[in-house]
Amino acid sequence: MIMKKAIVLFDLPEPPPEDHDYSVYEKDAAWDHEIDVKRALQRLGYEVYLVGVFNDINQLIRDLDRIQPDLIFNMIESFRNERRFESQVVGLLELLRYPFTGASSFSLSLCRDKDLTKKILSHHRIKVPRWICSSASRPIRSVKNFQFPVFVKPVGQEASEGISKDSFAENEKDCLERVHFLHEKFKSDVLIEEFIEGREIYASVLGLKRLQVFPLRELIFREIPEGEPRFATYRIKWNEEYRKKLGVRNEFARDIEPQQEKKIQEIVKKAFKVLGLQGFARFDLRLKESGEVYLIEANPNPSIVGYDDFAASARKAEISYDELIQKIIDMGLQRTP
Repeated sequence: MIMKKAIVLFDLPEPPPEDHDYSVYEKDAAWDHEIDVKRALQRLGYEVYLVGVFNDINQLIRDLDRIQPDLIFNMIESFRNERRFESQVVGLLELLRYPFTGASSFSLSLCRDKDLTKKILSHHRIKVPRWICSSASRPIRSVKNFQFPVFVKPVGQEASEGISKDSFAENEKDCLERVHFLHEKFKSDVLIEEFIEGREIYASVLGLKRLQVFPLRELIFREIPEGEPRFATYRIKWNEEYRKKLGVRNEFARDIEPQQEKKIQEIVKKAFKVLGLQGFARFDLRLKESGEVYLIEANPNPSIVGYDDFAASARKAEISYDELIQKIIDMGLQRTP
C-alpha cells in the first residue's frame, strides 16, 4: 500500500536546513505546534515531511516538486519574517493547485487588514467597537471626538504583537503617543477602538458551509486588582511566568446564559461566512455585563497545538485531536479545485 504524502508547511526566522533535516526543531518546544500536527498526520497514515520557509520562494517550489505532496497542512504565518506576506505564500499554493488546509489567500489578506474587516462586519450588522484608523502615511492628529478609554493596536499584526499595557489609553495625549510609537515600530496603519469592558470570550469554529461552534473559552484574570483593565497583552499571551504572577488562565466559559451562547454562535457563524473563511477559525469577543456581544478579532488558521484553546474546545465537543486534524484535512481536500 502506497502511503499518501503530507507536508507540514511553516515559516522559519532563518533559512531552512539544506539537508532537509529538521530534527533540531522537533526537539525544541517552540515548534510544538508543527510537531503536534506532524505526529497526528503520521498516526493518520501519512508519510510526513516538514518544510520550513524563510525567504526563498524558489526553494519552496523545488521542495514541492521534489515531494509531490497529496496534502499541505498550512501553518505559514510569515515570509521573510514579515506577516504581510503570509497570504502570498498561500496564493502560490493556489496557483500551483496543491491541496492545502485552512483559509484561502483572499481571507488571510482580508482578516489581516483589521480596518477593512471591521468595515465588512459592521456592514453586515455584526457589532464591533467604534473605531478609527490612523494611516502610517498620514497619522491622525486628534481624537477629541472619540470616547475614552480606547484601545490602540497595529492593523496588520497577529498573536497580540504590538499590544502592551500602553495599548489602553484613557486620554488623547496617551492615545496619540501610542499611535506614534506603533507607526514607528511596525510601519503600518494603527487602529484606535473603543475599549469594551467585559469578559474576553474565544469562540472556535470548524467547517466550510455547515459550521460547528465548539464550547466557548474565556481568558480569566484572577490576580489583577478590581477596576484595572483586563486584556491580553503580548506578554500575557506568551510569557508563562507572567501569566502565573497575574493569575491568568484560559478556561471554559462558565455561567453564560443559553440565549447569550446562542447569540455568540450566530455572530461567529455569520462572521465566518462574510469573511470568506474556510476550515477553521477562532473569534475573540467581548461579552458585556448587559449581555451585549462585540466581535473584536477574527483569526483564520489559529493555533492548533494540542494544549491550546481550539483543540481543547474540540475535545470538549468530543472530537479527539486526531479527529480534528482529519476534519481539517477533509475540508482542505473538499474545497481544492
